Amino acid sequence: MIVGVKSFGGVSPRTPARYLQDGQAQVAINCPAFSGSLQPLRDVGSSLLTLPKTGVPKTIYRFGQGVESDTQFWFHWPTTVDVVKGPIAADTTERTYFTGDGSYPKVTTTTLSTTGGAGGEYPYASYRLGVPHPTAAAIATIEGVGDATSIPEERVYVYTFINGFGEESAPSAPSNEVTVLLDQNVRLSGLSAAPSGAYNVTHRRFYRSTSGTYLFVGEQAVAETDFLDDVLVSGLGEELPSLSWDEPPADLKGIVAGPNGMMAGFVGNDVYFSEPFRPFAWPVKYSQTVDYPVVGIGVMDTTFAVLTKGVPYFLQGGHPDSITAVKSDIEQACVAKRSIVSFSGAVIYASPDGLVMLSPGGSKVITEQLFMRDQWQQLNPSSMHAYQHDRKYVCFYDAGATKGGFIFDFTSGVFIMHDVYAECGYADLRNDTLYLAFTDRTLSKWDTGNPKTYQWVSKKFTMPQVTGFSVGQLEAEAYPVTMKTYADGVLIHTQTVTGRDPYRLPATPGRDWEVELIGNTEVFAFALATSMQELAGV
Repeated sequence: MIVGVKSFGGVSPRTPARYLQDGQAQVAINCPAFSGSLQPLRDVGSSLLTLPKTGVPKTIYRFGQGVESDTQFWFHWPTTVDVVKGPIAADTTERTYFTGDGSYPKVTTTTLSTTGGAGGEYPYASYRLGVPHPTAAAIATIEGVGDATSIPEERVYVYTFINGFGEESAPSAPSNEVTVLLDQNVRLSGLSAAPSGAYNVTHRRFYRSTSGTYLFVGEQAVAETDFLDDVLVSGLGEELPSLSWDEPPADLKGIVAGPNGMMAGFVGNDVYFSEPFRPFAWPVKYSQTVDYPVVGIGVMDTTFAVLTKGVPYFLQGGHPDSITAVKSDIEQACVAKRSIVSFSGAVIYASPDGLVMLSPGGSKVITEQLFMRDQWQQLNPSSMHAYQHDRKYVCFYDAGATKGGFIFDFTSGVFIMHDVYAECGYADLRNDTLYLAFTDRTLSKWDTGNPKTYQWVSKKFTMPQVTGFSVGQLEAEAYPVTMKTYADGVLIHTQTVTGRDPYRLPATPGRDWEVELIGNTEVFAFALATSMQELAGV
């Protein structure tokens, strides 16, 4: 009689040990068995740098994505901050947006982030996201006598603020109406002063009403106190584009970049969207309200997945003015904002019952067959933060007495644990690297150091009658590997395997047999047999 494993897998804690499949494990730590063999997870690489900001890091982001540097321009915060690169055409300044750092959403650029300031405490500087509209209506006054024989023109004026990026605010309230004759000009006064320097407002633009629309008249520096309109009708410019371009809410959170140049964020139960390719403009008319407080937002293809303290929602549409909200087909709350990971075609997050996958093809608790609720709760899902790496969900958790994590390959269904604990991470697509920051503020690369020691414990092979296995064998890429054999729960032999040759086991009868492997080299198979002849036939 022979028992053994030729294809290794991960754990399934909810399955009794004797009912596990042959390749499944009772324990699988530091051994990403995603391709059949048992392989060691590598430790994190040597420290790249120490992040200079005080406090335990909770967010890192690699700025300067035009280069492949591991050590330059690391944005980092001791709080949870969401950071996205803006969808700006022909952008040479890497305009980047973030929420969660302070009392309002912000924008930074290459110059603002990396010039001046304390050494390495990126980003050095930023502006407040959005452009506030002027609060005062202009006062229009006619200058000149005018031609009494000309046809009078009724005018109303509005004006906007422009910031240093050339971004435009919503307009002011309309001015008083004036009747203008040929050869008369109009002076606008009573203009709002520039708002706080945090907005970087530099100019005003002026528009006047013509045939039911506002057309561009002129622009001036914001330091000027009034404006003279001496432009003929033939000299008017483009139509006012920013009639509904509100600035984002001051308490906007969870900013993400979505399809078609849209960005999204949330406040309470409300989800807000930016004007496509204009991350500074967040029209209130585009907002959507869901039934439960929003925890975070994921993105899959052309859909925003809104995760709440209740039911998830799909917000779908090619433009903010056509987005519709659809309740998910699963009722699972999100318990950890940092557990939300967006994949191509799916979003995964931690719920009270396990990992949930949302996708257009259907949503489900993808760890339902692996964990019972109480087993999952032992990992403290509210502490989880996770990242996509090599199409796998790499997670870290803090369960108080134990800290560590797991890797879940949702394609194969293999779930393994690991003993690395990081405070936060950043999945860099350009470098194909998962960077991790630790409690001591050091920054390292995931799975790039020396092979870690793994532990893998087989299922409980239950024999139909008492059996005495007398021979063991293990095939590996390199040796040694420690192979422990248990009979009826008792350790009967520990073998330091140094080659492919079989070795003898003590004569011990038993019905329930288990094997534990400890090592740091790749293992392809092991077997227990009652005789050498049986092994020769394998």
